[in-house]
Parts: sequence; C-alpha cells; structure tokens
Amino acid sequence: MARLALRPDLSLVVACLGLYVAAAAQVRSGAETALAIAHRAFTQPVVSMANRALLVAGDLKFGRQNWRETLAHLQALERQVERLSRENQLLTSELLALRQANAVLAAYPSLQAQAILASVVSRDVLGSHTLVLDRGRRHGVERDAAVLAADGVLGRVDLVWEDASRVQLLSHPAAAAAAQVVGVEGEALLVGGERPRLEGFPPYTTVPPQAPVLTTGSEGIYPPGLPLGISGEARNEALFTVVPVTLVARPEKAVSVLVIPRSRRAP
Repeated sequence: MARLALRPDLSLVVACLGLYVAAAAQVRSGAETALAIAHRAFTQPVVSMANRALLVAGDLKFGRQNWRETLAHLQALERQVERLSRENQLLTSELLALRQANAVLAAYPSLQAQAILASVVSRDVLGSHTLVLDRGRRHGVERDAAVLAADGVLGRVDLVWEDASRVQLLSHPAAAAAAQVVGVEGEALLVGGERPRLEGFPPYTTVPPQAPVLTTGSEGIYPPGLPLGISGEARNEALFTVVPVTLVARPEKAVSVLVIPRSRRAP
C-alpha cells in the first residue's frame, strides 16, 4: 500500500506557517489581531485599486456622455452659424440693393416720375451680354425701354414677360445708340460689341480723348443727355472718323436699375 510522505524541509515550512498563522490569530495590536492587520494590509491595496478602477470607469462613461452632448451642441452651433451666415448674406444683398436704388434715383431726379425701379436677378455679361430684371409687363415694362444704372446707360429692354424682362447691354454686338461727344459738333452712332465705338463723324473730325459721350435721343429709345461713356483716341477709317468708347455703366455690378418706358416719357 502506497503512502504519502512530505519532504522533511517542506514539512518544516508548513509547520512554521501554521504556527505563525495560529499565533497571529491570537496576538492583538490594540483592538485588532495581527492576522486582521495582515489581512487589511494585503487587501487594502486591492480594494483601493478596484475603487479607482470603478471611478475611472465612471469618469469614462460620464466623459463619453459629456463628449456626445458637447458634439451635439457643437453641431447645433454649426447649423446656427450657417443659418446666420445665409441671413447675413441676404441682408447684405438687400442693403446693397437699397443703396444702389437710392443712388440710381438720385442720379436722375428728372426721370423719377417716369421710371420703374427694378432689381437684377441674373446676368450674362460676357456671353449673351444681357441682364434679367424682376419687373415685367404687369409692372409697366415695355420693349425698347431704356435701362439705367447710377453711372450711366446699361442698354435697352429687348424681351418682356409678365413678371420679368431682359436687357440687351450696350456691349452687345447688335446694340446701338445715337450719341454726341461733349465739345464736338455733330452726332454719331455708338456701335456696341466687345470694343464699342462711335461711327459717322466726317473724316478728320477732331475728337478730344477722355471727353464725355452722351445720348442724343434721336433713335427714340434713350432720353437725351444720359452718360454713355468716355471717348478714346480718334482714328480715320475710309470716309469716317472712328472713336473708341469706354462705357461707363458697369453691368457686372448692377443690382438696382431704372427702367424708362417710352410711353411714360414727357412729350
């Protein structure tokens, strides 16, 4: 029959450990036994670490929740900023339109009673050389009505709808207007296109550069005396003197304009 036997050295260790535990259980330090002190010394760090782990977990959970709330708040603020930005752009556009409307009305006090104030809703200055206005037939706009910006003539209405109209700019290749140069006798024809010019002056007519070019009104579209442009260096071509013209109206910046229907003009 097999028997279990401990090694002498291990038997001695186990016996000493048993005696130590028994003695520690009986020995008291103050109100506690040595065993209780030893137990506390062993378990306290473990409990402390466990409590810290729980606190960290709580902090992480709270932090995650707080992060989500903060992110949602930031997204709401971003949406609010976008909305305020759009509103600010609209207010800026409305303010610009109001300022231009006041400027264009102030530029032509004698035409205010005949004029229709309109806003530019779209433009194609370089392609079709046109503007689209927010005023049409039901507002009194007519075909061949003159269209003015604060700094001068933009062109004429060539298409009219019920609530909108299209403006053919003076830069259009088919545009034309009867004109005169201040300080020069006679009348010429302002021809549009990419390089507007005056044609029709007799050969060797002296035309000073940087002189104002105004409407005469003889073509029946534009009231007389309105700014068209500034003259350039004249040159002789065949039987006529040709004068380059720099147009003064800036259609790319026009927001508010005056429309002058021919039927409303004073006789």
